[in-house]
Amino acid sequence: MRTLIVEMIEPKRLGELVTVSREFCEQPDIVAVGTGQIPGSFAKAYQVEDTVAANLVSDLASLIVNEGYEVILLTASTLGSGIAAPLSVKLSAPVVSEVIRIQPDLVVERPLYGGKAVASYKLNKMPAILTIRRKYFEAADLQGFTDSSLLSITEKKVELIAEKEEKTEGIPLEDAEVIVSGGRGIGTAENFSILQDLADLLNGAVGASRGAVDEGWAQPTQQVGQTGKIVAPSVYFALGISGASQHLAGIANAKCVVAINKDEEANIFKRARFGIVSDYKKIVPVLIETLKEEA
Repeated sequence: MRTLIVEMIEPKRLGELVTVSREFCEQPDIVAVGTGQIPGSFAKAYQVEDTVAANLVSDLASLIVNEGYEVILLTASTLGSGIAAPLSVKLSAPVVSEVIRIQPDLVVERPLYGGKAVASYKLNKMPAILTIRRKYFEAADLQGFTDSSLLSITEKKVELIAEKEEKTEGIPLEDAEVIVSGGRGIGTAENFSILQDLADLLNGAVGASRGAVDEGWAQPTQQVGQTGKIVAPSVYFALGISGASQHLAGIANAKCVVAINKDEEANIFKRARFGIVSDYKKIVPVLIETLKEEA
């Protein structure tokens, strides 16, 4: 099936979409958004520097019709979601968002109800547009680079007048293999320093529940959950986190959850592989000292 990837030039995101594309074709085409070389090998590559979704939709729709693409793949990101919905309307095409699994016979799956259920959909009409949730597919190893031709933008409906980069110190949550997260049970903003100490020893990142962010103890960029970052670390430490469904939706793909909470009835223990009913202040310092001794 003729498959088109539309994505920012970022190797990990592109690698994940290439993995998904192999469920539909041997080698996809790409519309790469942004500047720089396009990593990986694509059958045909187009490039556009404009990163405003509203400006891309009309020309993407024309390209898809003219080239006969049947499957359109985007990451479930701000850009991907901003393109997918209006593109679906423009093409009268079906769209399935937040896809986490591809089954045979054009069946795709996506989570529902904060990750408590998974829905399956069969694609009966082409072109079909899919936004792919990050870190549910192993990123393909992209070798070399692909030369591209310019995709012209015929109408700039929205002008980007300023862009401010939110810099994140250390490892981004989305890429971290270990995350140490705190909730309201942490107590104060100052207490998050102990989480940082543990994360540093494990080469990880510090996250937070929405409750902790609402209290002003952590930055919004650290929020994990349905309204924050969707993460998929190998190990996720949940300290003083109750386990609201919105938070659990954000860690649905975490391989191992370790929960420490004084409330033995906390919902987080239903998701945890390992759980300790205790004050994190008694456990984490011991864990830190042990890690230092073994370092």
